[in-house]
Amino acid sequence: MTTASDDTPTEASPPKSPGQNRETILKAITDLTEHGHQASRRRITEVTGLRMTTVDDHITRLREDGLIRSLYAGLFELVDTTPDRAVSVTALPRGRFKVEVGDDVCEALTPRETLALSKLLAGVALAFGAGR
Repeated sequence: MTTASDDTPTEASPPKSPGQNRETILKAITDLTEHGHQASRRRITEVTGLRMTTVDDHITRLREDGLIRSLYAGLFELVDTTPDRAVSVTALPRGRFKVEVGDDVCEALTPRETLALSKLLAGVALAFGAGR
């Protein structure tokens, strides 16, 4: 799948095998939602060049496999299958902070790095709604 200059996903040539069709449909749903478009059956068919019956069969299987879910009749989104990890921040001497995500530890952040990170995370919280 390619995108036009206005970031609208455009039609691609259909793949040959069922495994490729499944991946193409997953990618179409991802690309459509990432570009702010609705991932409807009709739009997925237009973008992938696949027949509606092929798209319907794969959507049914993708839903059964828990990879996508229906927002409401005919609109789909990917299910986040990323495992949750614990996140913690520890205050250290001299204004430094240690950030841990799961088993990964970020080195002690300087006050400037901490401020930059907090601004980024505040923006994410505002954009996507904190605590949802």
